[in-house]
Amino acid sequence: MRVLLLICMSFLFHTLFGQEVDSAKVDIVDIVIGKKSRKSTNQIRSEKKIHFSILPGAVSVPGGGRAVITAANAAFYLGDPKSTNLSNVYLIPYTNLSDRFGVYVRPNIWTAKNSFNFLGDYRIAHFPQYSWGLGGHTPQWDRSLIDADYFRFYQSALKKIKNNWFLGPGYSLDHYYNISETEFEIQSHLDRYDQLQYTSTTSSGMTLNVLYDGRVNVINPPRGTYLLMTWRWNATSMGSTFNNQTFFIDARKYIKQSETRDNILALRSYYWTVVKGEVPYLDLPATNWAPAAGISGRGFQSGRYRSNAMLYFEGEQRYQLTQNGLVGLVAFMNVSSASEFETQHFQHWQVGAGAGIRTKFNKYSNSNIAIDFGFSQNYWSVWLNIGEVF
Repeated sequence: MRVLLLICMSFLFHTLFGQEVDSAKVDIVDIVIGKKSRKSTNQIRSEKKIHFSILPGAVSVPGGGRAVITAANAAFYLGDPKSTNLSNVYLIPYTNLSDRFGVYVRPNIWTAKNSFNFLGDYRIAHFPQYSWGLGGHTPQWDRSLIDADYFRFYQSALKKIKNNWFLGPGYSLDHYYNISETEFEIQSHLDRYDQLQYTSTTSSGMTLNVLYDGRVNVINPPRGTYLLMTWRWNATSMGSTFNNQTFFIDARKYIKQSETRDNILALRSYYWTVVKGEVPYLDLPATNWAPAAGISGRGFQSGRYRSNAMLYFEGEQRYQLTQNGLVGLVAFMNVSSASEFETQHFQHWQVGAGAGIRTKFNKYSNSNIAIDFGFSQNYWSVWLNIGEVF
């Protein structure tokens, strides 16, 4: 983490206070190869079919210790860039070289002329996470550690209906196994939720998805609007532990504030709720677990608030600091609320905020290395990402 921060700060000072200021677009590769080789190298890079970005780093994990992660992104076009959105695939493996590990794969594929959009989210992990119980005002001291192995398979296929509107089915599977809970003070949260007897749970079902996506580049949207609505039916006939239904709606807006710089106001809001039936404890709506691409809830621990429904709002100001686009800054604030359990009453609102630095990694896919410092009451942390968080 310290090395990454020093690298980004060195790029910042080099660009701001260097003797020569390059007005052309520059990324980390350009800095590494130097000006003499830049023209010939960029000619080769511009002709490549696939553009890669990679970010090694270290993060803390629940239960103590550090995990080594490597986030890699591959971006490419499957059609004419003038009429086809940029496709990309994220690969994120992590390990602490002991008992914590995982691999995430997230493809977002656009066929020629955006005829189809294929969205996926595949994960396998040994994932410990803290729990504070249910509701919007759970105390910090009432914490337990829920350890489990986790497998996720989400896949949807959306057909273009008109303009930027898409419609299509999907399948979603969340499977937790080897579930155990420790470090609780009085009574475990699984016991309070009457699911202590389950050492494994499964949510398996079909989804119906409605999507509006006018972002063009989903890695780092320069402007546009995004709206996703997903209705999910989990059924015991498809392997679920319980029959239930959930609904999720996610809206995002990107407002470009300058024609010469990438100064952007990014806004996001989502609503996630259980519509009907009993849901496994670990599949309830919770902080940082929204079933959509991107990161939400910076400043909060994963699962800090959990209930049958959640509301979330976030705003982020993105500012291009240098003329050549190498370095940028962001400031953000989010407000969220978990409902009082088994109601739609949102009585308690939690606030997170922070700031971050952006360094352009690949100017052809417009991917950034994002390092964010976020905080909320009784907690702070650093988030690493390739691209933008949403």
